Amino acid sequence: MGNRGFTLIEIILVVVLAGIAIPPLVAAVSYITKAQVNPMGTTVETTLAQEEIESVIAKKQSTCAACGYLNIPAAAGAFAAVTGFPNYQKKTDVALVDPSLNVSATDVGYKKVTVTVRAVNVGPSIPDVVLVTILTNS
Repeated sequence: MGNRGFTLIEIILVVVLAGIAIPPLVAAVSYITKAQVNPMGTTVETTLAQEEIESVIAKKQSTCAACGYLNIPAAAGAFAAVTGFPNYQKKTDVALVDPSLNVSATDVGYKKVTVTVRAVNVGPSIPDVVLVTILTNS
């Protein structure tokens, strides 16, 4: 007899090994696909966060009656919908800090502004974007 093909045992062995190896590969590909970051959503979040940071800085630098450093209260924010972007929410936290950026009970001329933007029901996973800046009373 010549060696011209596969035996039944070899074919069964290949099928069994494929049955063992393929499911974990499919699960890994599925996990990687779900874990991909949505670049468009992240870009929108970053832009919205930057816009909020610039708004706070503009209020600090403005000379209107309700503007300036003293009119930016230290407070924890709450997530709220972003006008024009129904699937995004943002919050702004302002904390008093000392020159070493440690939380302070009194205003010594520094405020830490933290803006967080998150996406709600927007495609694959989009991590929250958090931007931080420091305001000074000068």
